Amino acid sequence: MFRVLAALDAWDRRLFDRLTGRERRVVDTSLKRLSNSANRSVLWVAIAALIAFLGGRRGRRAALRGVLSIAITSTLVNLPLKYLTRRDRPPMRRGDRPLPVSLPGSFSFPSGHSASAFAFATGVALEEPRLLGPILPLAAGVAYSRVHLRVHYPLDVLAGVTIGTVMGLASEPVVRVVRQWWDSMVPVPKAERAKSNEVILVVSPHAGRGANLERARTAMAATGLRIVAELSVDDIAKLPSLLSRNGSSPPIVVAAGGDGTVGSVANAVIGTPAVMAILPLGTSNDFARSLNIPLRVENAVRLISYGRVSRVDAGRLKREGQAPRHFVHAAAAGLNVQFAKFATRADLRQRLGKMTYAIAAARALRERPVFSVRVEYEGQAEPLELVHLAVINAPVFGGFLDLKIPGAAPDDGALHVIMVEHLPMRRLLRSAFYNALGVHRRIRGFRTMQVSRLTVVPTDPIDVTLDGEISGPVSGTFDVVRGGLRVITPASFKDDRR
Repeated sequence: MFRVLAALDAWDRRLFDRLTGRERRVVDTSLKRLSNSANRSVLWVAIAALIAFLGGRRGRRAALRGVLSIAITSTLVNLPLKYLTRRDRPPMRRGDRPLPVSLPGSFSFPSGHSASAFAFATGVALEEPRLLGPILPLAAGVAYSRVHLRVHYPLDVLAGVTIGTVMGLASEPVVRVVRQWWDSMVPVPKAERAKSNEVILVVSPHAGRGANLERARTAMAATGLRIVAELSVDDIAKLPSLLSRNGSSPPIVVAAGGDGTVGSVANAVIGTPAVMAILPLGTSNDFARSLNIPLRVENAVRLISYGRVSRVDAGRLKREGQAPRHFVHAAAAGLNVQFAKFATRADLRQRLGKMTYAIAAARALRERPVFSVRVEYEGQAEPLELVHLAVINAPVFGGFLDLKIPGAAPDDGALHVIMVEHLPMRRLLRSAFYNALGVHRRIRGFRTMQVSRLTVVPTDPIDVTLDGEISGPVSGTFDVVRGGLRVITPASFKDDRR
């Protein structure tokens, strides 16, 4: 190991000598100015300000992610990494021309300038890919300047580039937390808020911890919200009578739980004057994530008071002889049903705790029962042999993984359908992640499409889950209730149908 490191160090020094051996006055001067402009990330902060000012909403998101990527990367590089490696700066050699920049007092490995430059470029590009073209050459120029000006070895710069890129890619959780906090703090005009400060709290006995619910009650009292009724989601049938007592300005109905609770509340209030709010206390909270609802209890409660009342779509399943059933996130048959049958067992939840969902997912993937259906859409009909069928209304899925269907939105007036045939495990996982990450690569046995209406007729009876809860047979017609649900969203959510 020591021989490998010694050989790598020797190669690095030879490359450094080769790159810095000749004097180039014009290049030296240009790179000195570029490198100095990036001191303390002044260059990147200035570019971020310009992007935020000229780029609209997407520009502001890109600027925020770029600056946060720099903050995370600089903290990592300048505190632990430099002091762990403790590599000295390149020495002055006899005959060297004077350094065109002052030699920093910190250690050499890794290059902080390079890390910050590529963290910023990566963070910005993830939000606005078109900006990568002009920013990447600047980032590369800053990185190269650190070798050319003889303040870093090439491997210092290469390590900085790698670390910056990785941290830019990994910045999403921090960006999401900051964005949600900011969204909860930005009030909308009073005319766009809910008209009532009274709340009906609908809670799930299976979602969230008691401490979180108590924190929510305390935060509601502090923000002027008054709880006039509280009921379990199992008693959701009582909600219409509670709403009817308050005339045209009913209380805000707060769904305190996961996607199942939110879906049940939405089914009860859709088509009424009631406004729904979400207190995400579940495990996945995919619908809340789709609307950028803050996941921290206090921020979510603040949003109820100061957020915007927006209209979003709901999915609907119509079955012969039954009242329509609405869902907000997704309807699914196959793998989801297998998962739900295992994950919702109270005895297993008590025994396995937080591991229940992971074990349920592994079991569902292992069994993968095949079912036969005929699907009808856009004037077409075809028979299929599937292991999974998902009809998705809101784009985010996967809980904390925060995966997203490319191009989908909670108010796009469309259902996004995923149909999976019986695939080997490796192809099943690969195809799912391709779709989630927006990689447009066709894989046999994995199909996606966007429709406004879909009819599903199974050969044999098979159950469907609506927002994660088993809800009878899948046979029926799925469609979209466009703008049918009034829900409190952050100020950043744009609703063109208001």
